[in-house]
Amino acid sequence: LYFTSDKNANVTVTIPRVGYTQPYTVLANQVTISNTIPKSGVQDARISGAGTFNRGIHVTSDVPIVAYAHIYNAAVSGASLLFPTNTLGKDYYSINYTQSSNQTNANSFFFVVATEDNTTVEIIPSATNVNGLAVGQIFTLTLNQGQIYNVMGTLNGTQGADLTGSRIRSVSSNGSGGCKKIAVFS
Repeated sequence: LYFTSDKNANVTVTIPRVGYTQPYTVLANQVTISNTIPKSGVQDARISGAGTFNRGIHVTSDVPIVAYAHIYNAAVSGASLLFPTNTLGKDYYSINYTQSSNQTNANSFFFVVATEDNTTVEIIPSATNVNGLAVGQIFTLTLNQGQIYNVMGTLNGTQGADLTGSRIRSVSSNGSGGCKKIAVFS
């Protein structure tokens, strides 16, 4: 994780459901790089398959900051700008592509992160997936704050199904309450 601000900032990175907390002091107009996020033991933050995980990472700061994540391994990497929860939406479409690799685990994927307890999420997958969710059918689940639900496209050898167009949205759990904000990464 990388943090910067035009003001001094006190930033805290937590993975609340696994008990991980790490504070940082970000000096104005400089970039602060976080420690390595845990990759083993009970605080392991990696998403290792399809389904529900208690590994949502939460970043807080006492002043506005810019934050982004960068993950890398061998010859691959990926990055994402991180947004405050008040800017998140309630209805998303996954944008992926047909994964092709000379290695295994070339799955196309998307995952949803709940920002509040009792968040009802509706998923309509656009392609075959490891989760066993039927293509085009509505799947509903409830997540609590910091929980993640990961959907992974099926593999055919070293090529993964393209999940582009899968719809992920927050819905009212009882028909009278409002939908809750969620984050979606793909």
